[in-house]
Amino acid sequence: MTIEDKIRKYCCYQDRCIQDVRMKIASFKLSETEAEKLLQQMMEEDFVNEERYVESYIRGKINIKKWGRVKIKNELLQKRIALSLINEKLENIDEGQYIENVVSTIRKWKLSNGEDEKEKLYRHLLMKGYEPNFIIHYINK
Repeated sequence: MTIEDKIRKYCCYQDRCIQDVRMKIASFKLSETEAEKLLQQMMEEDFVNEERYVESYIRGKINIKKWGRVKIKNELLQKRIALSLINEKLENIDEGQYIENVVSTIRKWKLSNGEDEKEKLYRHLLMKGYEPNFIIHYINK
């Protein structure tokens, strides 16, 4: 199996960002020129698509992990994804689903920890990446 086939297989398993693919290519110890050429080839063949990656990343973190916008944005920035692309895709989040996530998290928290733990609940929601004003609004509802 060639290095190109290994990278294709790596990219087919799940969406990958450019940084992840660069790191994988680096593990094969290619020259910088060969590595960039291979990365460009993967992008041209649409095995690597940053926009598709950001969309699937956001969808997964919202629907499965129940993360907030702040945490998602910070994680994507760590992967060196353009802020403009992140902001554009974060605007497309289904607001109803986002609100339902925070409300269900609050309900679960109150069932297991009681009503008196508002400060801990606030910190918990901050850690999940929700915006402070958003948290306060829904905790007090």
